[in-house]
Amino acid sequence: MRYQIRLPNDLRKAMSIARDNISDGTLVEITDPGEHSASFAEMAASQSWDDIVAWKFKCQHCGEEFSLHAETYHGSGGYWEPVRKGAVQKNL
Repeated sequence: MRYQIRLPNDLRKAMSIARDNISDGTLVEITDPGEHSASFAEMAASQSWDDIVAWKFKCQHCGEEFSLHAETYHGSGGYWEPVRKGAVQKNL
């Protein structure tokens, strides 16, 4: 499934879900550390974001990779979605 991020609250919700899934061991962050000045955990805890955010995660159970990305400065939004485009079914 694909979750569209339109508003700051949508991004907060997606980040909360990712954080909870990291905490319970379902997901692990696989973002290249050089891509951001702060880790996902730091940004999720502070709710202070860069103008563009983009993280990748991997499911520890099925191996599927997910992307959480959004443009926050102008509010054009983004998505929480599978990296493998064939797995994208529809927007929530």
